[in-house]
Amino acid sequence: MPVREIIELEMGKAVTNQKSISLSNKEKFSRTYALLKNVKVLGLVLGFAVVLAVFSIIAENFLTLTNMIQVIRQSSFIGIMALGAVFVLSQGDVDISISGIYNLVGITTAFLLEQRLSVELSVLIGLSVGLLCGLVNISFSLLFSIPTFIITLGTMNIYRGLGLVISKARSIYDFPKDHIFYTLIGGSVGKVPFTVIILVFLTILLGMIYRHMRFGIHVRAIGGNYAVARAMGVKIARTRTIVMMLNGALAAIAAIMQVAFMRSADPSIGVGHELIVIASAIIGGTALAGGSGSVVGAMIGGVLIALIRNGIVFLGVTAYWGYIVTGAIIIVAVAIDYMSKQSKFFFEGE
Repeated sequence: MPVREIIELEMGKAVTNQKSISLSNKEKFSRTYALLKNVKVLGLVLGFAVVLAVFSIIAENFLTLTNMIQVIRQSSFIGIMALGAVFVLSQGDVDISISGIYNLVGITTAFLLEQRLSVELSVLIGLSVGLLCGLVNISFSLLFSIPTFIITLGTMNIYRGLGLVISKARSIYDFPKDHIFYTLIGGSVGKVPFTVIILVFLTILLGMIYRHMRFGIHVRAIGGNYAVARAMGVKIARTRTIVMMLNGALAAIAAIMQVAFMRSADPSIGVGHELIVIASAIIGGTALAGGSGSVVGAMIGGVLIALIRNGIVFLGVTAYWGYIVTGAIIIVAVAIDYMSKQSKFFFEGE
């Protein structure tokens, strides 16, 4: 066989071997990526199992029906706001003014009730305030090309300040409480709190929108690759505006539910909730960098955090340890998300 043919044959073998190695690497990265995605799901399940097991052993009355109802009721307010956080984070934005909106809407609604405005009109104005806050946040971001994280850092304090001005730094509770609004929203259907029913309904509705409708696909496209989304013809400004207003509306719904349940509003309401809301979404599988998320996961993440914070109280230690544990969980969840994205990057780059 001529030398030239031998060389060409050997080169062909080398190319074939290289392709085999490349395919092998792709398979490895594919398996790693799939494994890390499954870790997120398993992490939630194992998290529930471990939390329930540990606290039920060391806290005698933790795993009781009364306490579990209390936990899911507490988580419903955070859970509703976490649903909005999934959309916001998925499109690459961050809204830390969510606690300020929650505070302002609660104070505004209670103040209007105190002024003897009808429940219907007070609730409608409260919802409008939430929508307006979301619109203000995104308007400043689009107008000045400033990240929403920076904008909402400022508006969070503005909304809180407005709440203090309206309430004059006092609790608001002097209003009639004989309307069905309080008995329905603040009550239960059987043993299930009505606020939990609202949470489940919103989770199903928004989950379908996020996963199966064009709007949800556009939200994820913007966060996944901004340039590609623009090239696809996605109306980015409009989509981001709708998402931020949706986020404000969900915060308003949670605040109004809180007023109905507590039959009052306090100027300290919602302090620190921005961390817990974002943590619920991240723990539930939403990527902090955008592009992917889980509406159902956010709801479950909210319940998990509520379980942990409730269990800490049963241990007789200060509730502030809940923030420490929540922060640690965020770090682990973000680390897992980062590793899964790295595996995906290597897999696609091969």
